[in-house]
Order: sequence, then C-alpha cells, then structure tokens
Amino acid sequence: MSINLNPRQILKMNLYLILFLLLAHITGIISKYYFAHDHVYGLVSLFDFDFEKNIPTLYSSLALIVASVLLSLIANTNKKIGASYIPWYGLSLIFLFLSIDEIASIHERLITPVRDYFGAAGLLYFSWVIPYALALVVFIFAYSKFLLQLPRNIMFLFLVSGTTFVLGAIGFELIGGRYYELYGSNSIIYSLITTCEELLEMLGIAIFIYTLLTYIVSEFKFLKINIEKT
Repeated sequence: MSINLNPRQILKMNLYLILFLLLAHITGIISKYYFAHDHVYGLVSLFDFDFEKNIPTLYSSLALIVASVLLSLIANTNKKIGASYIPWYGLSLIFLFLSIDEIASIHERLITPVRDYFGAAGLLYFSWVIPYALALVVFIFAYSKFLLQLPRNIMFLFLVSGTTFVLGAIGFELIGGRYYELYGSNSIIYSLITTCEELLEMLGIAIFIYTLLTYIVSEFKFLKINIEKT
C-alpha cells in the first residue's frame, strides 16, 4: 500500500484543529471572566490551555508523537540508503520525551526542587526553565552542524518551527512565571499569557511536522508502506 503525502494539506488540517482549540479555549475564558461561569458542564477545563490532561494536552502530545515517528522514519530511510541517520534518531527520542512530558507534566515536578536549590524568583519563578534552557543550549551546540547540512529551505523551516516553539515554551513561560509570582493565576491577563504560550507551542509543532513531511517528499519522493499477510 502506498500513501501519498501532501504536506500543505496536513499543515492546513493541523491549523484548523489548532484554531478550533483556540476558539474553544477563548470561549472558556470569556465564560469564566465575563460571565462568572468557570465550569459549564466541565467544558471550560476540558479546553483550557492552562490545564493538564485535557483535549489541548492530548492534541499536543499526539502531534509530538507524530513528529517523533516521522523523524524515526527519516532515520530508518537514511540508514538504508547509507546517509546520515544518527542525528535523526536523536531528534526522534527528544520528541518522544517531549510527548511524554506533555502528558505526564515532568517539567512541572521540577519547579519546586529547582526553585529551592537556586533560590529562583521573578522570570525564573517557574524554575523548570533552568534545566530545560541549559539542555536547549547543549542541543543547539550539538546540532548546529547537522542543521547547516540540511537543504536551505528545510533548514529555514527548522529554524522557524524551533523558534516558534521555544518562544512559547520558554519565552512566555518566563513572562507567566513573573506574573504568577506577583498576581497569581486568577486573572484574564495570566490566561492570555498562557494562551500565547500554548498556541506558539502548537504552531511550532505543526510547522515542524510540515517541515518533516516536506523533507520526506523532496528527498524520498514518496512514502511506501508494505502490508504483508501473515
């Protein structure tokens, strides 16, 4: 069986899903802060970007898994044709971890011990950003050569998707940490900060999936899956 990939159509599908989640989330914010209804049969928390184990979390985790699978597919194909494949496997493992982290909230559990150890406050109030930012620096250093060896359009898309994701995951998390420390989380401003954070993360992964599919189509021409009878 052969599957023809259309990166643009899949990107559009992801963007429509993200738009739906965003509109549902914003509707919940309006219901909570303008009409004093913060439950609505559980629908508000079900689509709240700042809640865990709900539909936006599930979408983000699945999107990260898709990215991990695509990276593994590229690695396997490159290995078969004798091209560089180890960095692709490394990326696949990283995105698998990020997917698990999205569901299990591993980074959230680091906040208190890291904050206590460093005495962090202000922008670093959500102190998980410290070890993750350090890991990001190591990642950039380790993968800089790999990035420069990619086709120019793929390298550009890597940078766009990565910058978008990091701006949300770390950039707005820093802003949110400072605001949370000063004013708490029960305000529309904090909700808007977390909205930007999660939205940028979703967009970053959607662009990255588009990037990987574009790479597969351009480098391998097609994706073929063989299904054999047992």
